[in-house]
Amino acid sequence: MAEFNAAMGIPYFETDLSMFYGVSPRQGYAILGQKAQEEDRRLHNNPSKLETRGRKPLLTPKQINQADSFLRDAGWDARVLTWAQLASELEFDVSGDTMKRAMGSLDYHKCIACSKGWVSAQSAQKRREFAETMLVLKPTPADWLDVRFSDEVHWRVGPQGKMRIIRRPGERYCGDCIQEQLNRDDEKEWEAAHSWAAIGYEFKSELSFYNVPGNRNGKLMLRVYREEILELLVRPWLDRGDRFILEEDNDSGHGGGSSNNIVARWKQKHGLDYYFNCASSPDLSPIENCWQPPKQYLKKYPHWDEFETRELAYEGWQK
Repeated sequence: MAEFNAAMGIPYFETDLSMFYGVSPRQGYAILGQKAQEEDRRLHNNPSKLETRGRKPLLTPKQINQADSFLRDAGWDARVLTWAQLASELEFDVSGDTMKRAMGSLDYHKCIACSKGWVSAQSAQKRREFAETMLVLKPTPADWLDVRFSDEVHWRVGPQGKMRIIRRPGERYCGDCIQEQLNRDDEKEWEAAHSWAAIGYEFKSELSFYNVPGNRNGKLMLRVYREEILELLVRPWLDRGDRFILEEDNDSGHGGGSSNNIVARWKQKHGLDYYFNCASSPDLSPIENCWQPPKQYLKKYPHWDEFETRELAYEGWQK
């Protein structure tokens, strides 16, 4: 009777099933209860059934995996796309924000592409030792008030600048995420300006521009450093009685290569108190943080003229 009713679509009671199979109603209920436990009818406990609750995602897991594969296979050309461009490239009919949220589920995000590799273990150890040594020599912030941090910077406006890329944690220095330096052959027509400055407690020097005869990359030479920076800028500080320690990076142009070069002799003759920063350690010199604002100011004005570059760089430094 129960099978006939089921085949005909006629409603029937659970007791009818018990009678048909020759079991007591109690046993029938127990059998049905056991069956229900084996096949949980609640949707979130049954992976074989599709979820029908809530709003459907605009991108399916298959599409997200497709985007993941595209970023890994296409390399740099895919990484530099905006989220909207990535969706368009994959022919997904979604907005850039939707693409961003979906890829965020795989920890993808946008960041500035790196152009340098990891600090080596040897360099990292030297930086740590240097920092610990300086902390012993100058343990409090007040001990650093007499230090003037100096640095050179090169101003050049290129056609590309820093790129923002799509990457995941751990991919910062992978080959697809590092921005390649522009070909030097393409830079022959560029005009660059090279300058030097120093900062300290309640102190900021003028931005001084210098030229290096014989090269275009701004590599500072001993004679140029002595004549155009030490003589013209630093010596007046000494003559007026300023009490300071000049911090320099350990560049050969600063006299760090030998104790008997023309720069080292000049420092000794004029009684300049100085020290060299740890090699490959720009983060231990606060002046490194001062270059970004004027460089951002300079990028507002696309141009190729050296004189104009100097003027705008100076304006940015003053700001």
